[in-house]
Amino acid sequence: MVGAFAPAVMTLALAVAAFGSPAVAADPVKIGVAAPLSGAAATYGRDARDGAELAADEINAKGGILGGRKIELVFEDDKGTPQGGVAAVQKLISVNRVKAITGGTNSSVVLAESAITRGKVLHVNAAAQADAITDQGNPWLFQVNNTVSANSRSFNAYIVNTLKPKTVAYMGENTEFNKTILELLKTSLKDAGIELVNTSIYDSNTNDFTSIITKIKSLNPDVVYVADAYPARAAQLWKQVHQMGGFKKAVMSPGVVTAGMINPSEGAMEGVVTGEIYMPSLEGDANKAFVEAFKKKTGSAPGKGQLVSYEAVKVIAAGMDKAGSDSNYDKIAEAIRSTPLATPRGELKFDAKGRASAPYFFIQQVKDGQLVQIDRVKSQ
Repeated sequence: MVGAFAPAVMTLALAVAAFGSPAVAADPVKIGVAAPLSGAAATYGRDARDGAELAADEINAKGGILGGRKIELVFEDDKGTPQGGVAAVQKLISVNRVKAITGGTNSSVVLAESAITRGKVLHVNAAAQADAITDQGNPWLFQVNNTVSANSRSFNAYIVNTLKPKTVAYMGENTEFNKTILELLKTSLKDAGIELVNTSIYDSNTNDFTSIITKIKSLNPDVVYVADAYPARAAQLWKQVHQMGGFKKAVMSPGVVTAGMINPSEGAMEGVVTGEIYMPSLEGDANKAFVEAFKKKTGSAPGKGQLVSYEAVKVIAAGMDKAGSDSNYDKIAEAIRSTPLATPRGELKFDAKGRASAPYFFIQQVKDGQLVQIDRVKSQ
């Protein structure tokens, strides 16, 4: 009997030697998602989870990647802090053995995480905007969302050319994200001959903004510009603005306003103008299919946060599939850079720094608790 099975055993052994274990070939490709699932930015984390899960569902329904391997998402809570981000990424790499990292919503967190992922794993930052993230020159690091400077150029042009204020007052948190916003705002206003009458910077643990608001109100600016990327804190800030009588015109830094900020503000953000790279009303069959699939999965329409997380997972999967590997990161990075990806908002291309650029920028305003489009301009 042993002799009868010998040829079959030898054939199987040769096949395993040539192609690897059948079990290994079918192992899922693990993608780590580090996102704020708790804390002041938890609403961003929920958006990241929903978008990533829809992308993985679609990829797996079509047979997966690399000859039939499924995508498996592994989530870790970065708590919305640099320390939490470092711990989350370290666990994803060393314990969960993921083949790529995505997620990323707050710039200071992603900057800290990128120091851990560099030289170890593919890192596709979905939502954080700071230019410094991709200024590092890491060939395995990509950014799906627009940078702060790209968003600010488009938004500042709207402030200068459409709102046309004579005076502007600014208040924002002391972060890398907001530093760039303020620098670019100063330049845009100076070039247009518009006076910046106030600059108020607050720490991350600030929750009482009355002294800043009082000071700004005494200056009676035509526009007040608020820059804060943490929804819970920003909602509290806007409540205090509303309680103290509001301002003539209020704008919020682009790329940060979501339902998770508007709803807790309890109407205090009514009339606030902001900007974003995506609207669910965007025309086109691809976006229509994305919106319908997202509504079917979650019961609500997607926003930018869900979109960029969805796109990030698709970018990782497509890059690995084209490279024919889940861990040859030089080949995967080259595949991502050389192959535009069709997405709900159009063709996604990455430049030499690993940055994608949105084709359009939408000017939005909070009306009846919803973000509505009031203008659309080409990204600058």
